[in-house]
Amino acid sequence: MKKHELIEKYFSNQLSDEEFGQLEQILEKDDQLRDELYNELEVKRAIVHEKHSTLKNRLQELDQNTKKKTRWIPYAAAIALLIGIGSILYAPGPDYQGLYADTFEVYPNVINLVTRGGAEPKNSETIAFELYDAGNYDEAVRAFDSLYKKHPKDYLLFYKGVGLLAQDRTEEGIQALQSYDWELDGSDFTTASNWYLGLAHLKQEQVVQAKLFLEKVAASESNLNTQAQELLKHLD
Repeated sequence: MKKHELIEKYFSNQLSDEEFGQLEQILEKDDQLRDELYNELEVKRAIVHEKHSTLKNRLQELDQNTKKKTRWIPYAAAIALLIGIGSILYAPGPDYQGLYADTFEVYPNVINLVTRGGAEPKNSETIAFELYDAGNYDEAVRAFDSLYKKHPKDYLLFYKGVGLLAQDRTEEGIQALQSYDWELDGSDFTTASNWYLGLAHLKQEQVVQAKLFLEKVAASESNLNTQAQELLKHLD
């Protein structure tokens, strides 16, 4: 089968396991074809991002809610002075659990973007992503884990980590995402991994670690940088 036919079948989710292996071997040798594939993936990721832009809106709503809550402080200060408590004001810290709950969303599936009906056989990776898209994160995590042990592809580990976080298995999610050196490998999922590690540590109220990861996202050129910058404001 010609290499461009394999690419077409990849994007339409019609590759068998054998054909998937053939495509991998071709991409290892053909730099130009690999660049073409990555460029097309970037375009599709951008499209998916436009469809999953609620993170920014949620953070803006959160910012407005936080500003409303802080209006009580001058009045509370006056009460404190009147009853002789002095000039000490009680200023509660950030609601880390609330910030996490209002910010966390599962990362969209940008690997298997199209699910086709019919009788075509589906490879095991496609099935794993179908479970993920259906919100069946427990089975999806097991499928990603099994696939990663056979073929250690970075995105399989990434989606396993996000699937764990989606089940509130936060510590396991952190362990999975931190078990891979995303930056050293130059992974396309480096920034996204830092984002979810920042959120996961925030949920654990490990603020120092959360800031370290979120600052990396904020300094990146990713579409997540604005959200990270906004979230960091709430942690100062």
